[in-house]
Amino acid sequence: ITRIEGHLKIEATVDGGEVKDAKCVGTLFRGFEIFMKDRDPRDAVHITQRICGVCPTSHGTTAALNLDSAFGVADKIPNNGRILRNLIQGANYTASHIVHFYHLAALDYVDVTEVADYDGTDPELLKVKDFIARALAAGDMSMLAPFYPRYEGDYRLPKKVAQAAVAHYVEGLNMRRLAHEMSAIYSGRLPHSVAVVAGGVTSHPSIDSIS
Repeated sequence: ITRIEGHLKIEATVDGGEVKDAKCVGTLFRGFEIFMKDRDPRDAVHITQRICGVCPTSHGTTAALNLDSAFGVADKIPNNGRILRNLIQGANYTASHIVHFYHLAALDYVDVTEVADYDGTDPELLKVKDFIARALAAGDMSMLAPFYPRYEGDYRLPKKVAQAAVAHYVEGLNMRRLAHEMSAIYSGRLPHSVAVVAGGVTSHPSIDSIS
């Protein structure tokens, strides 16, 4: 499976057109299980986040939840700590899904060149149209990165739908930035936040951070 952060394969047994068995296999060895040995367990929240730059918060939150249980404080997390953890995780969850759907996977299904003859007024699509025109004028398709090289196949989307999807791709960049900003406000930074710890969080909500 391409267009993901890491390596993954799906093995399926198909008999007579029916899937009888399927297995998801992670094929990338990272070694975190080894170099976490003999460390202070509280380090796990910060170290495990380095598994990924797209979804680090999920790994850090999982480590914190395990530490809550190990230290016997899972039922003693303050409400604000629980809510802030959820806001931090939710913001990164949103950003991670945007980047996967729009910026990694969508380009296998959306033909960006459908925007080349766009005749509307959407400012984002006009920018992409100009972007395509510059590459065509120069005769250098590599200038179209990240839209090139592209999947060559039957995209199946009508022109209007493809154009809307390209507009969403561009809009998604800004929405992902806002989600990162929200997570960073409550967790100190992103990626690899520092506020989530065993027992809750080290930050607190303020009028400024909420606004």
